[in-house]
Amino acid sequence: MCPLFFFLAVIPLAFAALSPHASVAAVAARNNGSFTAGQPKVVTYQQQFLQAHNEARTAAGVPPLVWNSTLQLDSLRYANELRHRCSTTPLYAWGTDGVYGRNLFKGSRMDIPGTPTEAVASWVDEKRCYHRRSNTCAAPDGRTCGGYTQVVWRATTQVGCARRRCGSSFDDTVAVCEYYPPGNIEGQRPY
Repeated sequence: MCPLFFFLAVIPLAFAALSPHASVAAVAARNNGSFTAGQPKVVTYQQQFLQAHNEARTAAGVPPLVWNSTLQLDSLRYANELRHRCSTTPLYAWGTDGVYGRNLFKGSRMDIPGTPTEAVASWVDEKRCYHRRSNTCAAPDGRTCGGYTQVVWRATTQVGCARRRCGSSFDDTVAVCEYYPPGNIEGQRPY
């Protein structure tokens, strides 16, 4: 073999190995042998909220939720109101109080960036204080288990969520999820 030919054949292969772009074979290997051309799959914030809810519900042994656009629109309206004061203090006399269940979240880039997954994770984290056997919550003052129990409430079948950046601070985010039928019914167990 001619040394020049060898050099010209090996150099492009070496550069290909250093390339940040994955080869078709590498992509196919990561995707169990299949390859789909085109754009990478985009996961919407709605899908992130729904997936995080359904992972928690699977862990609790309850059926998955489905996305509801009406709940999403009411969540968006609620989040728009919360963003002005950048607070998760519930709004007084909201039109759908009692009709839908509701979870509220506030995060900031400094501690929790406020992604859908992190909002749901903050509610699911309340599970640490929930005692299933006695159906009680041992959360410290100022905390509850209601976010967790609403996420996994067996009778709830639908969810819709929204998040908004706070008007006073672009680092802060508020998120609202609404549920139908509502959970956290006094005297009933979530699952």
